[in-house]
Amino acid sequence: MKAFRFSVPMRTAAALLCVILVCAGLYVLENRGGVVWDLNPDQLTRLSEGTEQTLAALEETVGMHLVFRAETDSETRRMLETLAASYARSGRVAMDTIDPIAEPGRIRAYAESGKSIAEGSVIIASEDDSRSVVIGASELYAYQMKADGSYTVTGLAAERKITGAIRTVTDGDRKQVWFLTGHGEAGMSSCVQLVNRLKEENYGVGETSLLQDDTLQSGDVLLILSPARDLTQEESEALESFLRQGGRLLLALDASLDMTSLPNVAEIARRFSLSFEAGMVVEDERRTAYWMNSPLYLMPAVNRDSEALKAMQEGQRVILPGARAIAGPEIPLSGCTYETLLSTSDLAYLCPLTSDSTAWDSSMPRGAQQLAVSVSRWEDEAESRMVLMGSLYTLVDNSLLNSTYNLDLTISLMDYLAQRESQQNVPVRMLNDDSMPALTAQESWRVVATVLALPVLCMLLGTVVLIRRRKK
Repeated sequence: MKAFRFSVPMRTAAALLCVILVCAGLYVLENRGGVVWDLNPDQLTRLSEGTEQTLAALEETVGMHLVFRAETDSETRRMLETLAASYARSGRVAMDTIDPIAEPGRIRAYAESGKSIAEGSVIIASEDDSRSVVIGASELYAYQMKADGSYTVTGLAAERKITGAIRTVTDGDRKQVWFLTGHGEAGMSSCVQLVNRLKEENYGVGETSLLQDDTLQSGDVLLILSPARDLTQEESEALESFLRQGGRLLLALDASLDMTSLPNVAEIARRFSLSFEAGMVVEDERRTAYWMNSPLYLMPAVNRDSEALKAMQEGQRVILPGARAIAGPEIPLSGCTYETLLSTSDLAYLCPLTSDSTAWDSSMPRGAQQLAVSVSRWEDEAESRMVLMGSLYTLVDNSLLNSTYNLDLTISLMDYLAQRESQQNVPVRMLNDDSMPALTAQESWRVVATVLALPVLCMLLGTVVLIRRRKK
């Protein structure tokens, strides 16, 4: 029996039909089925669990406005449109584009007094437009400082910024952070980057004293950052009352402070059977747990199994120069839970500030040092939480905040203190050179046209070859 065989034109037509069906199927899945094709190895446009959690909790529709001129065609615009479409697919975000030239009135409605909104910005607004957040184009990326002092783009922070803005305009789970003042502490003016990040994460931020009536409330977070003068006895008692009623405290002291002149500050730690050690922590030169060839620039081990730092990811570098150690608990107190958050190697040691050299000698205590400790305490059905840190470099403005994950660590600590552990952080997406950007609609049609044209060209060439052969 003679086998049936398709002719060359029939096989070509069948292949062309298959290509058309595949392209049509992909189009239907993406535009009708809500399937996102993200070929980037870092999946820059795929929403994280933290964002999905935030969107699922929304009780109102949030507006997302991209600021671009009609004729603008850039990689940033393509990225934002693809990312915004991922938000819009949830049904909780309404996305559109505002042309700053054609619609200046709409732009002015969201701009702060005396300020303009640059092209490439993203505006997040509540459903009734009563609250809005403007994310500048330069804020969409993460930066890292290089050895020569310049900065390079290392990641995409657009999703974290947008999700943080959505949390802000919907005012969900808003917590209050207070900077203590009146004792020469580092305040809001010394922590601009931290303050801005806290506001992005939907925290209220302000300054207070311990004796202001009704300012500190149960559940608020109080920051005491390296005070130059001691607390008064009345302030010390007010702080203890705040903690017993469910207050939260982050106490950070650098190695330069003389704790003998700050007995009431030192007493804060002693009430929990902890203490700040004298001297500066130095890593042994045989260890690699330091940076820039300096044993004073510590790269501590991060306890990602702790409640406070479980949001930190593997490989996120933290650097603490000139840190001091935290000892204890000597005798763990009943009702208290302690966790070491940051620690050194077992060859680190404490060097007195008066020493002429940081080289180890037998008078310097040696062993693994705690650089940050968390304590939680239940009392009268109220839970207080406290974090002790031996460094200010994750809080105050400095170059390390842009070249490390120091600031991310502080935000994780804030979420722990404010009991936001269930609210997942939105990570910065790292950029790789082998990434594949999303295609515009025009580029997609070009690809489809090319794919469709190739079989037709092959069929024409085959036909020409077949005719020439028959003529011979």
